[in-house]
Amino acid sequence: MDFFMQSLLLTLLTLVASIFVLQKRRKLLVLGSTKSLPPGSFGWPLVGETYQFLFNKIEHFLQERVQKHSSEIFHTHILGESTVVLCGPGANKFVSTNETKLVKVSYMKTQRRFFIIPDQRHAPMPKPTQEAASAAPVKILGILKPEGISRYMGNKIESTMNQHFITHWEGKKEVKVYPLVKAFSLTLGCQFFLGIDGPKFASEFENLYFGIYSVPVNFPGSTYHRALKAAAAIRKEIQILIKEKIDALSKGQVVDDLIAHVVGAEQDGKYVPRLEISNIIMGLMNSSHMPIAITLAFMIKHIGQRPDIYQKILSGSGTALDWNSIQKLKYTWAVAQETMRLYPTAPGAFREAITDITYEGFTIPKGWKIFWAFIGTNKNPKYFHEPESFDPSRFEGNAPVPYTWLPFGAGPRTCPGKDYVRFVVLNFIHILITKFKWEAILPDEKVSGSSIPIPAEGIPIRLHHY
Repeated sequence: MDFFMQSLLLTLLTLVASIFVLQKRRKLLVLGSTKSLPPGSFGWPLVGETYQFLFNKIEHFLQERVQKHSSEIFHTHILGESTVVLCGPGANKFVSTNETKLVKVSYMKTQRRFFIIPDQRHAPMPKPTQEAASAAPVKILGILKPEGISRYMGNKIESTMNQHFITHWEGKKEVKVYPLVKAFSLTLGCQFFLGIDGPKFASEFENLYFGIYSVPVNFPGSTYHRALKAAAAIRKEIQILIKEKIDALSKGQVVDDLIAHVVGAEQDGKYVPRLEISNIIMGLMNSSHMPIAITLAFMIKHIGQRPDIYQKILSGSGTALDWNSIQKLKYTWAVAQETMRLYPTAPGAFREAITDITYEGFTIPKGWKIFWAFIGTNKNPKYFHEPESFDPSRFEGNAPVPYTWLPFGAGPRTCPGKDYVRFVVLNFIHILITKFKWEAILPDEKVSGSSIPIPAEGIPIRLHHY
């Protein structure tokens, strides 16, 4: 081995050794500054346990560490930050009842880049008044309540669904469900949130959704890089739409959609934080478009495998599609809930400790990230008998033990789009089941995806028309 190679090897070994020493020193400093850190491991230098977290299925990551440490609280290092993971009904209750008191909503550094303009990450942002700054989210989230959904969806959802079935289902003997429901969900989302017809940004929203839980390596071709580009493209187009709505309103044109409703405040001389509006709308579409598609796809698969479920849903279907009517579709919603339990589209959410927190005898240091694992209980036999079986009766009559099933989170930060998701899913299944009967062609189809479940073959079904 020549001198150059020996020097290079020695340098690499020194670098690795230095990193290990720094990692060990960091852990010792943390332990020395807290009363009792939860059990756990920081994993490898620099990368921590990010790869295990993202590539080993998050539910397996949780199960392995809960069993190893005999605790539903443990520390780790993921996505570049020291993190405490909390799971289990006790943790679910603790986090949801201590929002703003002990914890606050937070995103990992790598995730925050999706929801800000890249070249302004470190630049000071304009500071509108408290009233103006809070106007946008209040107006947007208010529209996501049942009365807002009914107003802005109106008859649109029924006409959009009927057109979807005419175009993509009727006259077909076999279809692949997953790509069809993705296209439908995006079309409806574009109409409701953006006020535009037809699906737009299909690949961008899919890249963004899967990029949220991806290895934060930003180079061309990587999932994370594609997600960053997608976020920038979506944000740019939404801001163009905002400007168009403002221009139309200023000319006295009647524009009745969600964006127009929000930016209409500017007509009253109030400041409209357009970046905030675009980020909120992008976030809402991101958290509803793909989850609706995934839930519908697996729901349709299981209904097609179970004639008893199909018949029970059909017997309870009425004719109306308004908000009050769909509340009566209790069994259909039970099927949807069981689908979301087995195929969760949100593994958890990040929070940050506002102060040193004592929980279960351990201390979570101030400033540390908390990964609140919603899915930690979904397949726990302590709470769900035979957890791998599909059984909608779990959600009939006696509901699951409190805080054991949180598809939309809990507490004051419950997912604001939950009513929208429910409205869309129930309406879609209602119309589908009155038009067709079907059977799953691949009952044992593989489910891929480490953090988000994806049907490997798209869920092909055989259709029977009425």
